Amino acid sequence: MPSLGNRDVSCPHCGAVVKTRMSPEISAGENPDLRQRVLDETLFDWKCPECGYEAQLVYPCLYHDKENHFMVYVVPNSGCCPLEPVDVGEAFPQFNGLAKRVVSSLAGLKEKVLIFEAGLNDFAVELVKLALTDVAGKKHHKTATAGYFCFADEKENRIGFSFFLQGEEKPVQQGTRMDVYRKSLEIVESVGTVLQDDQFIAVDSAAAEDILRVYRGGEE
Repeated sequence: MPSLGNRDVSCPHCGAVVKTRMSPEISAGENPDLRQRVLDETLFDWKCPECGYEAQLVYPCLYHDKENHFMVYVVPNSGCCPLEPVDVGEAFPQFNGLAKRVVSSLAGLKEKVLIFEAGLNDFAVELVKLALTDVAGKKHHKTATAGYFCFADEKENRIGFSFFLQGEEKPVQQGTRMDVYRKSLEIVESVGTVLQDDQFIAVDSAAAEDILRVYRGGEE
């Protein structure tokens, strides 16, 4: 798979056909500039040179980081349906042993990069996020529609998230002690989540709810 490619994109505003550079594969070690664009959330930004129309051009993208032992496959979708496991292990045998995740947005990709670069377990992070979603909603008296991991600081014993509230454009910050993450990690390990090395899976709020369901069932 090439790291860069040019595609014809038709501007939805003026109809101009624009040659657009895309990055269907990103290596964190070989493409530090593209990694930074992921963290800046500008990777999919697109602007028509003819009329100035701006949009996010989200396309399938494979991000991999051998040093931190993970890879993430961006599969754009409407967001209305859960992503099914994507079995592509045979296509990428060189990445055996790496954690494989699938997300549907650039924000989701950025979150996974931050989680794995911090050396955290994303199942445990999702458990913490699930608990803090209600906390953030009750604190601001609005429904939290989405949340993303931001940082973990062992020295300060803090882990933080950004939550988007219904009707609000700017996110709010919500944090808790790293002790909560460690307890969540214990839950994940006690459940014994089994992953297949040849599959990309979605580790999200639904996965966290499944883990809690199994854990609570074991406690009864």
